[in-house]
Amino acid sequence: MSKDLRFRLLVAAALAITSGSAYAQTGSVGIGVTIPNSSAVLDVSSTTKGMLVPRMTQAQRTAIGSPAQGLLVYQTDGTQPGFYYNASATATATWLWLPDKATAGDNLGNATATSPVKLAGNTLSNNGTGGISINDAGQVTVTGNSVVTGNSSVTGNSTVSGASAVTGNSTVGGTSAVTGNGSVGGSLVVGAAAPSATSALLEVASTSKGLLPPRMTQTQRNAISSPVVGLLIIQTDNTPGLYQYTATGWATVGAGNYTAESNSVALAPTTSTTVNPAVTNIVYNDNSATNGTVTLGTGTEGQRLVIVNNDNGYLTVVSSSGTGNILSKYAARYIYTNGAWRRES
Repeated sequence: MSKDLRFRLLVAAALAITSGSAYAQTGSVGIGVTIPNSSAVLDVSSTTKGMLVPRMTQAQRTAIGSPAQGLLVYQTDGTQPGFYYNASATATATWLWLPDKATAGDNLGNATATSPVKLAGNTLSNNGTGGISINDAGQVTVTGNSVVTGNSSVTGNSTVSGASAVTGNSTVGGTSAVTGNGSVGGSLVVGAAAPSATSALLEVASTSKGLLPPRMTQTQRNAISSPVVGLLIIQTDNTPGLYQYTATGWATVGAGNYTAESNSVALAPTTSTTVNPAVTNIVYNDNSATNGTVTLGTGTEGQRLVIVNNDNGYLTVVSSSGTGNILSKYAARYIYTNGAWRRES
């Protein structure tokens, strides 16, 4: 056997032996680069080519036995193809999909969220100061300070607690509850998709339900701190009814077509007259002429008076509250305090 043949046989045998062996490399390995980066175990460098990780189907990926933590593959099929890595440090794999920025982020929109999502200013954050929660019934809860700008829509029951501000058009479908301070920039409509009256700041629309102001006792009403003129409440005891706060205090709100069991009935005066009422109710009936002016004179402290105008024209009444008109088939209420008659409603 020639020396050349023996050399070739030795090389072939060496290749056959080493082809099934694994080599261990210490230090940094560079591919496409002469001197690899010292901080990298493997430094792959190219300006014309990329690095291709193992590609496999979903079934092949899940069939990997005891995958190492951090193992990376590219899945070629399924509903979410792409890069997957194993986050588990045990023999049981926990494969996580690496989504792109265009389709998902932090399990929002592609899976069930596993941690709370909070608001820090205008940013969603796990370390925020306000929280958003949605339960199985579709109820939305927002806590802390929140701002909603632009058009927004909420379907289902929702609860907002804390300070909130809404600018632009907003629509809420279902039952909504707000606790804390809230502000709306622009018009607010309840019961409709859009306001029908541009001059209204608040519009409540319904053909089957009414508007219910806050209901409270007289004691609770009197405990309101610094009520503003025009404030409305419903008093549930001690002469129940709708009350408004006026410049002279709380007063009941009168309504049209008022009929009272009167202590005094007469035709409406045709000339100016001063009345010092000793009764609680005065009813003026139609006199078929032009009405004069009624001036309220003296009374007793705390005395209350109801003047009912059953005349076909308006009736002018002068009190310490000023000169006012009582429309036809309407009534007005007065109270005598501090030596003068004052109109309540």
